[in-house]
Amino acid sequence: MPSVWLTIASVAIFATVCLPAAAGTPRCHGTANVMPPTTSTPRLVATVPNGKKFIAGADDDTFYVVHLWGTPYEMGFAQGLLMKEHFGQFQAMFQDYIDSIINSKLGKKLPAWLIALIEEFGVPLLLDWSYDDTAPFSPASYRDEMQGVADGANISVHFVRRLNMFPELTKAACTIVGANGPATPTSTIQHLRGLDFDPSVPFKDFAQVTVYHGVNGNPTVANFGWTAMIGALTGISDRAIGIGEKVWINHAKGIEGVHGQPWMSILRDVLMTRDMDEALATIQRANKTCAIHVGVGDSTTNTFRGVTMAKDAFTVYNDTSINYTQHPILKGIVYWDRHEQPSHDYCLSDLLKQYYGNITASTLALDVSPISRTGDLHSVTFDYEKLVAFVANARKTNVTVGDLPAYNRRFTRLDLKALFAEKPPSSGL
Repeated sequence: MPSVWLTIASVAIFATVCLPAAAGTPRCHGTANVMPPTTSTPRLVATVPNGKKFIAGADDDTFYVVHLWGTPYEMGFAQGLLMKEHFGQFQAMFQDYIDSIINSKLGKKLPAWLIALIEEFGVPLLLDWSYDDTAPFSPASYRDEMQGVADGANISVHFVRRLNMFPELTKAACTIVGANGPATPTSTIQHLRGLDFDPSVPFKDFAQVTVYHGVNGNPTVANFGWTAMIGALTGISDRAIGIGEKVWINHAKGIEGVHGQPWMSILRDVLMTRDMDEALATIQRANKTCAIHVGVGDSTTNTFRGVTMAKDAFTVYNDTSINYTQHPILKGIVYWDRHEQPSHDYCLSDLLKQYYGNITASTLALDVSPISRTGDLHSVTFDYEKLVAFVANARKTNVTVGDLPAYNRRFTRLDLKALFAEKPPSSGL
């Protein structure tokens, strides 16, 4: 029973937030983002053993940068302590959002027997089932980290687990662009990950870059997501291994599963690898579940690959492997737009042609993302050589000024080298 309605629910949730573009629509609908990115250094606001909390950005477009050290449990505990004051509001907003999905959207799309189960047990049970299905296949380190978050914040670990299972069900749309070679001024990788999901989701109020500082030769990883979100859907390491994800809609039937490792924890494992070969091998051998697209970049070999993956699927694409009418081959660029593939929208390919040879992380953030209107919830770009990121998040709930989607908010330029070099705290304050 759980496996059946997990699949139905994930499809139904996605269907409410991003439908494929209709044929014949104008090529592009958006305009460039003319607001200068914020370049100020993140401001330290709190320190605990094994953790530091900063605020980055400016005015109404701030977000947290949380640095963590230690064992997985110690990292989780430090994050819980640092973000403790936010969890009460986060839990209430998350529950209200789940209730609104059921009442206004899913209730019209699910069979009567499933609606009855939801009314009797609620969505939390759906998320609990998802956790139970995946826990035996997940590394103990991720479970330890979630327990640490709960203990540090003095909240139920069930909330932390449910929060981390939400992306496992919804997956979301998104855009992936990885450009190098003749497509860029420096020939090095420039990467866009536009996260297209309902920008009213409360995650936007708790946007966070979590920096996991490696020890004993392990990489340091910057995870672009939200408070208490353990897995990765957008991220980069100090070895400049980067990832970004998008849902895979029109896949063959029967290739997905629920008994495996959550895709977000697989992608965080990828961020811990040394090069492209190891990154792809990590995905291939994982006990996979959902059907998704992934963009993977590696500065060591200066390569970018696209991957389609599911429980029973694994295919790797390069810049010449994907070719259809609205998606022409562009040497040095691996890309998928926010729509169902094959896409029927020309906008992204037109933009990539327009900026070809001059594609940078800044161009992807300020021109490609807003003009193609991708990155509703967050828009993040990486320059793998300079180790610079541009990040924007959807408008917060208590903000009434400016547009809602992230791509039309003020971006912040982050110096990733400085983030990766942050020193551990000497003591807690």
